[in-house]
Amino acid sequence: MITAGFAFFLNVTMQAQQANFTIVKNNKGSDLGYSPESGIKILTVNGKKFKDLNKNGKLDKYEDWRLSADERAKDLASKMSVEQMAGLMLYSRHQALPAPVDGYRAGHYNGKLYPESGAKPWQLTDEQQAFLKEDNLRHVLITSVENPEVAALWNKQMQAFVEGIGLGIPSNTSTDPRHTANVTSEFNAGAGGTISMWPDGLGMASTFDPKIVELFGQIAAKEYRALGIATALSPQIDLGSKPRWYRISMTFGESPALTRDMARAYIDGFQT
Repeated sequence: MITAGFAFFLNVTMQAQQANFTIVKNNKGSDLGYSPESGIKILTVNGKKFKDLNKNGKLDKYEDWRLSADERAKDLASKMSVEQMAGLMLYSRHQALPAPVDGYRAGHYNGKLYPESGAKPWQLTDEQQAFLKEDNLRHVLITSVENPEVAALWNKQMQAFVEGIGLGIPSNTSTDPRHTANVTSEFNAGAGGTISMWPDGLGMASTFDPKIVELFGQIAAKEYRALGIATALSPQIDLGSKPRWYRISMTFGESPALTRDMARAYIDGFQT
């Protein structure tokens, strides 16, 4: 999250720093955002600013925002080890913020459980640091969070952590559906309704109005971004033909045509 602050001009760049987050603006070029906590430096090449993500003191192609995405991706891939590539194909187990003391989402802070650790709820757990650094994992799935601010601060700290290791590849925070009207469900933000509450898929399908679903997507996308979430692991577009199925309430029903229209509206709302 970026809040109002001060700015000053330095040659062709403008830097604004608040709460350990810095933005560097290039004149007629890309804006760069980074965390000073990551330890990366800014390179100046022909009056332009670039992030030295791998800390080798020179501008690599993948760090050069002037090049095409294809050229940058090929250069980055050429620098990656097999282990780093494999890490990008993996997902974390479910993460709660802060980590509970037991169960499959349990975690530790400097070797201690959260209540006795003195840690802030948005700090990375020992287990999170391990799978990010040692396993090169970059897809993280979060579930319950103490509140939206905790989610945003945790995501910010995680991005600063991965920016400062290896090749500086950012992490992707994702979630299962969080807006169900049941505010105590596993996938909800877990804060008693501090994000908007909506019917599940079957409830939306019963309106027979894709515009409502698209509106939901637009609102939910803004809330996801505020939480630091970049990927929605939804919608559930399997046809709901088995009433005993656990996820049938998340579908848009058994009609292929209605499911098609609702899913298209859902995705348009989220992505646009």
